[in-house]
Amino acid sequence: MDSKTIPSALTQPTTRGSRVLLLVNTRRLKKWLWWCLAVLSVVVCVFIEFQTSILQSWIFTSTNERISFAIAEGASSSIAFPRPAPFDDRRGYAKLPGFESRLEAAGYKMSRQVRQSATLMALIRRGVSPPYGEPPSAGLLIRGAEGTTLFRYAQSDFLFQKIDDIPPLLVKTLLFLENRDLDSPATPWQNPAIEWERLLKACLLYIGSKLYLPVPVQGGSTLAVQLEKFRHSPNGRTDTPVEKLRQVIGASLKSYHEGASTRAWRERIIIDYLNSVPLAAAPAYGEIHGVGEGLYAWFGMQLADAVKALKAQGATPAKIRAFKHLLTLLVSVRAPSVFLVEERASLDEKVNQFTRLMARSGLIDWEFATALQETPIQFLPAAPLPPQPSSVKNKAANAIRTTMMETLGVTNLYDLNRLHLEADSTIDVPLQKKVTDFLHGLADPDVVRANGLTGERLLENSDPKKVIYSFLLVEPTAEGNMVRVQADNLFNPFDFNKSVKLELGSTAKLRTLTHYLEVMAGLHKELILLNDEGLKRKALAARDPLTQWAIETVRQEKNIALEPFLERAMERRYSASPYEAFFTGGGVHHFENFEREDNRRILMLREAFQNSVNLVFIRLMRDLVSYHRARLPYNSEEVLSNPDNPERRRMLREVAEEESRSVLRRAYQTYQGQPPEEVVNRLLESRGKTARHLAVLFFAWRVGADESALAAWLTKNQAPNTTETVSDLFRAYANPRLNLADYGYLLSLHPLNLWCAGEFAKNPKVSWEELYNRSADARRIGSAWLLQARNRHAQDLRLRIRLERDAFARMTPYWQRLGFPFKTMVPSYATAIGSSSDRPVALADLVGILVNDGVRRRAVSLTKIDFAQGTPYETSFDRVPEKGERVLAPEIARTVKKAMAGVVESGTARRLSGVFRLSDGSRITVGGKTGSGDNRFVTFNRHGGVITSRATNRTATFLFYIGDRYFGVITAYVQGREAENYHFTSALPVTILKLLAPTIVKNLDTGARPATSEKIEEVPTPHKINFLPSGPAR
Repeated sequence: MDSKTIPSALTQPTTRGSRVLLLVNTRRLKKWLWWCLAVLSVVVCVFIEFQTSILQSWIFTSTNERISFAIAEGASSSIAFPRPAPFDDRRGYAKLPGFESRLEAAGYKMSRQVRQSATLMALIRRGVSPPYGEPPSAGLLIRGAEGTTLFRYAQSDFLFQKIDDIPPLLVKTLLFLENRDLDSPATPWQNPAIEWERLLKACLLYIGSKLYLPVPVQGGSTLAVQLEKFRHSPNGRTDTPVEKLRQVIGASLKSYHEGASTRAWRERIIIDYLNSVPLAAAPAYGEIHGVGEGLYAWFGMQLADAVKALKAQGATPAKIRAFKHLLTLLVSVRAPSVFLVEERASLDEKVNQFTRLMARSGLIDWEFATALQETPIQFLPAAPLPPQPSSVKNKAANAIRTTMMETLGVTNLYDLNRLHLEADSTIDVPLQKKVTDFLHGLADPDVVRANGLTGERLLENSDPKKVIYSFLLVEPTAEGNMVRVQADNLFNPFDFNKSVKLELGSTAKLRTLTHYLEVMAGLHKELILLNDEGLKRKALAARDPLTQWAIETVRQEKNIALEPFLERAMERRYSASPYEAFFTGGGVHHFENFEREDNRRILMLREAFQNSVNLVFIRLMRDLVSYHRARLPYNSEEVLSNPDNPERRRMLREVAEEESRSVLRRAYQTYQGQPPEEVVNRLLESRGKTARHLAVLFFAWRVGADESALAAWLTKNQAPNTTETVSDLFRAYANPRLNLADYGYLLSLHPLNLWCAGEFAKNPKVSWEELYNRSADARRIGSAWLLQARNRHAQDLRLRIRLERDAFARMTPYWQRLGFPFKTMVPSYATAIGSSSDRPVALADLVGILVNDGVRRRAVSLTKIDFAQGTPYETSFDRVPEKGERVLAPEIARTVKKAMAGVVESGTARRLSGVFRLSDGSRITVGGKTGSGDNRFVTFNRHGGVITSRATNRTATFLFYIGDRYFGVITAYVQGREAENYHFTSALPVTILKLLAPTIVKNLDTGARPATSEKIEEVPTPHKINFLPSGPAR
């Protein structure tokens, strides 16, 4: 066979294998080509996307189409709130759930709230800031009752409103430092949130730093992402890659929320960044946001002046200074707290470095750059106070803000002002302004003279600048007592009407009279159903004058109705004599009438109220105390008369313990922190450090000591210490039978004072708790004398004081139901003429009860609160009208109002008689109660004679009602020893109300008070009226 000839049988398979191999290779080639084409396509698409952001614009625009929110009535079931973050905290968005619960507890109901789309809710819950037009400026806005602005917190002077407001040089500088390509996108739809080259470089540098390579870390955030970070990330920081992703998504959604084109949004980014970039916090100023506020707080410059200078032609000194300080703020953004507070020298170097870089890049010329470097950065020595609306002439707004701050649980007014919050108030803004201006005008002597306020019992020749006036006007409605005016002339934010505690004189007679009629109404209710036999039994059991009179009146006039019964009670007569001594308030007191001609009169209560006769009300209060004392949970007469009464012994032990604690507390305050030598000096200062006194003191503190110790003690205290003297003193005072009480007697010192001094001599750092716990034996010894039978007079004296105190404690809840603002009353008959103090707003509360026929309604200053208007978190709350609480029978209220009308018609406020008239000439019934307080600190000798008397303050008050439309209170006040120079009485506030009458009357013709139609909740009296001793008083 020929070797070159290959059989066909052998060659056939080879041909088929080659074909198969060729087919396989061809398929691989095609697949490889397809893969190459796919990769190339992806690369091309990615390149195109990097250059144009077409895909991003489609994705984010499509997502935005599924994001929506709309306001609707009632609470929303489809709403989410943002995480805590600087911007969302500052404006209150993140705190809205907490605000909701507090407002509902305060009597508000959610009336409207946003409904969010599912996509929007999902974004917020995942920590992404939603796309919406965030208002560049938001703050507290309070409107008046008629819709006009009462208060607005806005910092528009610190903000740029549009791109044209910003000097081009400032825009170029910002972009040079932070985001150079922001104003030059390749396409209209390019995403301003991402710059890929910058992001890639930042990622590589970050990875290199983690690998410990010597490379600097560089931020990859654009201005849009930085905005998201310092506004909507927790603490304004990027702590994780996930947080960075949230920032990018949030910034991207915002960029496309108005459509695929981002050109307009790029301008918004620049505006928002300059307006809100954080620039640390300055002491006494607070947080600083935006270059406008930064210029003001750090350098004392105004943004408008800086803008004007930067837009000027040429390198003027003003332009150089303005640009230098704006550049300083922009450079400090990387670490504002470090650069602006701690390392200002480093900041100066950084600013100069960037100045040179801008000159090299051609952004500024070298001449301008040189001038910039030669210009120093001029920080203020201390930040100015933040600009705020005046609180001096806006007291109503101040009071409302304080109420809102307390209701919302906001820490301070600074934080409240920055909330995105609008509120509707009840304040009559035009009337508020007129009253405020009038009160401030009274500091001018010419105004005082022109208004006839220099007469007797007015200002006379006193300095009008020192008088503080306050005015409160309230309109009663079915929804509550609407505060229309709240004003004073104080040059500070202090709320005089609500916060002050003053003795307001005879205004207390209104509360006393009202309580008296309340007691009488209770007696009428109990007695009117009894027959003659029942009344006879009650008369035998009655132990106080009021009950006895009520029983006798009902016996004489069967089936007498309540209102005539109360009229009879107003006709009861009392002596106005000042010549009786009254044991009250812990001692014997004498009282005086304002008018001497009243001293010999016997007056009906109605007359005494009209003319404000003091002694009548002192005696009325004595009867009220007797009434309450007769109803204490023990028999007060038995306590005083029976020395073996168990209740008497218990009360004496309590009194002794109270006295001991009081003495010990005073001694503790005297010796606290004093060295042992000074303790001895203070203890013996009025007696002298004689050898005898020192020896008595020594053995009181060191029971069982020997003669040598006594000699050493006398030597230490530089007293005569001869052997004979020491022996005599030892024999006289080392007697073991002498106790602490004996040594106290020998030194004319209270035993507890002596014991306490000894404890401090041993240990100057002893605490009150430790001292008191160790004092049981000393207290027992010090008070043992009071429990001895032979000291009956001292016991009865203390028990009388205790009984009076318990009676006033029983009376207090009644007064508190009538608006009395304090926890306790001063246990003295002088409470009837003002010694328990009061507040103007509390007196107005009492008048409101009377005007509302015995129904107590809360004072209302806010009716509606709107949060976050125009945002995805918008929520509104309306005040829910509260049920009125009936605290007095209508008959009592009408009787007291009638008496108050008598004060105006023929009493101490008759200057107002006929003053208030409607436009048709018809008279408006006006009632009131006057009160004057010449409050003094007086010291007396042992015989009751006055040693010294100095003024502490002077007050004059008038509480009033004007028809059924208004009620209120007006007060004049002078503080401190300067009150000696003033002699005004309640005639002053009465005259001021008369001067304000024309302004107030204009409102009376505008509408009538809404009729009361809501249900009234009956409130039980604090104590059931009992004729015999009953259980413990509540």
